[in-house]
Amino acid sequence: MSDPNTHPNLPSVDRSNGLRSRLPSPTSLALLFFLGIPGSLIPSLKRLEWFYLFGLFTLWHMVTGIVPSPSDDAEATNWISMGTPSGLRPLVSMVSLQLNPLIQWQGVKQIAGHGLTFLRYRLRLPDLDRFDQQVDYRLPVEGEWTVVNGGPTRDTSHSWGILAQRYAYDLVVTDDDGRSYEGSGDRPAEYHCFGEPIVAPADGVVVAASDGHRDYHRAGGWLDPRQRDLRGNFLTIEHATGEYSVLAHLRNGSLEVSKGDRVERGERVARCGNSGNSSEPHLHFQLQDRPSFFRSMGLPIHFSNLRLREPDGEETVHERAYIAAGQRVASTE
Repeated sequence: MSDPNTHPNLPSVDRSNGLRSRLPSPTSLALLFFLGIPGSLIPSLKRLEWFYLFGLFTLWHMVTGIVPSPSDDAEATNWISMGTPSGLRPLVSMVSLQLNPLIQWQGVKQIAGHGLTFLRYRLRLPDLDRFDQQVDYRLPVEGEWTVVNGGPTRDTSHSWGILAQRYAYDLVVTDDDGRSYEGSGDRPAEYHCFGEPIVAPADGVVVAASDGHRDYHRAGGWLDPRQRDLRGNFLTIEHATGEYSVLAHLRNGSLEVSKGDRVERGERVARCGNSGNSSEPHLHFQLQDRPSFFRSMGLPIHFSNLRLREPDGEETVHERAYIAAGQRVASTE
């Protein structure tokens, strides 16, 4: 079921990324940062402190997010008009976040978790061929949404170098002109997806629920400098052994379930918000192998019973399919 080429109801995925697909992400080099610690503790190993410089590679995903590489498939999403007018606002916001100790600590936990994940899988990380999805998942939204970030391959990945988010998705609602907002786009309420229902993608048990994080009052590329969790308000749901979904950036006060609650497929669990590390209202969704956001590995996910609308307007209905940035998607359930 994990291989789209062997499942009759799962369209094939273009994985012709060549040598690039086999090279490690520069973000992984940040793991060498920890070799500097012995240099700080043992005088004779002081030269090892130079390894602290590798910590700068944690900024790699920020740089690529602002300055896309020539290999990025811009054509798939160039019809979408987001609320961020340029890369300047996210850049200024990211610089200010370097002074936020809570976010910096989460960054350290994330990189440390990479090391544990590599060891756990002996460098053979789950991918389209090595992951056997146990559960059928529906889209975690109602109505038609637009995929603005994410896909099942390295070239379409949300954040290839951040292992837990490797196969994550960012979803928004766009109008007929491809705009995710109306008006100036400076306030969360001007975004079409803000406050829209979020649903459980499959039956399961809530293993983590966090509410009470403010929705940042600015949008259009600005990040909350006082955020205390990258996820903002979020839910983590266990669906099967080794399969946990994460729904993040939820609206403050909108969670309808708590830790320990059992949820049913399609049940409304929260509403879309602008909390945490969010430049504009959207839903961040990912499937991971462990409950911990920082020590888990992201898993490629195909969805069941959905309609896809491509940028050229072609519309298809699938029993199962992967989705990718640039597509409009809707559940047929």
